[in-house]
Amino acid sequence: ASGECLHKLEGHGYSVFSAAFSPDSKQVVTASIDRSAKLWDAASGECLHSFEDQGHEVRCAAFSPDGKQVVTASRSAKLWDTASGECLHKLEGHGYSVFSAAFSPDGKKVVTASMDKTAKLWDVVSGECLHTLQGHRGEVTSGVFSPDGSLVLTASTDKIAKIWCASSGKCIQTLTGHRWGVISAVFSPDSTLALTASEDRTAKIWHVESGECLQTLRAQGPKVLSAVFSPDGTRALTTSLNPVAQIWHVESGKCLHTLRGHQNSVHSAAFSP
Repeated sequence: ASGECLHKLEGHGYSVFSAAFSPDSKQVVTASIDRSAKLWDAASGECLHSFEDQGHEVRCAAFSPDGKQVVTASRSAKLWDTASGECLHKLEGHGYSVFSAAFSPDGKKVVTASMDKTAKLWDVVSGECLHTLQGHRGEVTSGVFSPDGSLVLTASTDKIAKIWCASSGKCIQTLTGHRWGVISAVFSPDSTLALTASEDRTAKIWHVESGECLQTLRAQGPKVLSAVFSPDGTRALTTSLNPVAQIWHVESGKCLHTLRGHQNSVHSAAFSP
């Protein structure tokens, strides 16, 4: 409420790519260019575990829905136990580095997105690859599950996003319309819409079932770096290479607010729960 800094989480050797709270807000996981991810106690700021031996910069780290595991994305993806800090599985199979990794809502699967132009679905218990999602012609920059767990959404430098069946691994929609690479893609809270962020200065809102583009959000900046839905799905939030973030009305596509004050590019933004 005060805006004061509670803790400075020091220990990484180089820049930190991402940071995320655990589902119960008691821990934080950070991913760094120093080839490690670290687990921190949110109350004390103490480092609990350092997830080493990544082989490359760690681009992202995410908690499982129950908070008992962390998945990291680096040269490969790895699953870690948050209690012991031990590596449970090394998810090997991608030909190049992994950009992102995310758990399914039930915590039973992981999706990874890679420079090798594919995404893969993995079984969390066994560490086995369930499906390889092939069809993109460029690097796959992100992959996420729908909130209901039935679908997977991927984004790629090939200017398109794809929607896949999570159980069969089959592509069911190809979202075409961006003029440059797609940096990220997310589902709406009710799984009926998709939101893509692109290097072409726009974000787009899509109807999942039909694949139709419903709105094009023309942001202030040469690239849209991130785009997310609000928890109720009525608003979208975008960031860009310009020092602003923008809040949009999803149904109409109108910009409601432009958030100014930063001095340089805004790489990410999020709504409160």
